[in-house]
Amino acid sequence: MTNYLKCLILLLFVGNLAIAGEKKVRCVIHGELIGMEAKEVLLVDATVDSRYHGTYVPVEDGRFKYVLELPHVEGYKLIFVTKNPRVWYTVPFIVENGKLHITVNADKSYEIRGGVFNDRYRKYQELQQQEIGWKRFSFMHKFCAGQWDELYYFLVVDELQRRQVYQAELDDELENAYHVLAEKFASSKYTCLGKMLIDGFHSVKPGGHYVEFEAPDLEGRVVNVPEVINGKIAIIDLWASWCMPCRAKAKMMIPIYEKYKDKGFEIVGVAREFKNTERMKQAIAQDKYPWLQLVELDDGQKLWTRYMLGNAGGGVFLVDRDGTILAVNPKPEEVQKVLEQKLGE
Repeated sequence: MTNYLKCLILLLFVGNLAIAGEKKVRCVIHGELIGMEAKEVLLVDATVDSRYHGTYVPVEDGRFKYVLELPHVEGYKLIFVTKNPRVWYTVPFIVENGKLHITVNADKSYEIRGGVFNDRYRKYQELQQQEIGWKRFSFMHKFCAGQWDELYYFLVVDELQRRQVYQAELDDELENAYHVLAEKFASSKYTCLGKMLIDGFHSVKPGGHYVEFEAPDLEGRVVNVPEVINGKIAIIDLWASWCMPCRAKAKMMIPIYEKYKDKGFEIVGVAREFKNTERMKQAIAQDKYPWLQLVELDDGQKLWTRYMLGNAGGGVFLVDRDGTILAVNPKPEEVQKVLEQKLGE
């Protein structure tokens, strides 16, 4: 059983216990769009990829209403696009108990009324803008000092994700804050997500150990990747049918794979797809990959998060026989050189 599945099972178990003894968060959201037209708005968890997740809510006469029920206070975003002119609007807010009234203006200014967490979040955003560079993020800890609550937890996990996307370093203050909050809010989904992120910072790099996982193939058979690559030099190729650079890199590996596949070299591809695998099948038929292909459907295992890829199209990981990561996103000639050294001509 992978660490992710263990974390998920523990989270569900502890979460059920917590929910049985405490009231769920019920947030009634009233929205108003001033001076613009939009047919719908997207309400989406702030920690996921808004391109593929979230709930669309219809807008009538510039207004909408929706009720969100969650086990914990969480960060969310309101997103919509107007057509004439075409403008993208994003409004971050906190889902908490009670009623929220969100007013969005055509100039992208907005007001959120209601909720103690949203009031603190607004003050935090206003004060944070006055900070410069890395001081902005040490300011987060100062702002939340003495208030180890769910808003602080969201800010910590949000910052962990931001650093993942920008490949920035993890510092002790941020990691320590996560551990304190994870112990306090054990049943929060941020506990499992934060652990994935921190494990990634420590392991997903040259010299670290690759993330072990299972994933289904296109026939639905679950494949244990460690069993496939154990004792071999391997590439774990995370890609997507819509990521043309990912596919171009993979095609450049085909001659190398054909040369070394019988000498102890393996490639496992995993495609990040949504709703179905039709485009993945078309890409494989077009590009003619000769190696095993698995699928990560609808971010079910959060492999891109666990491999420090954020919302990127994909990434390539060269792994040694013992599971040590030799290189991240190596060029074909770099892979060729490693294989010559370890497997011979």
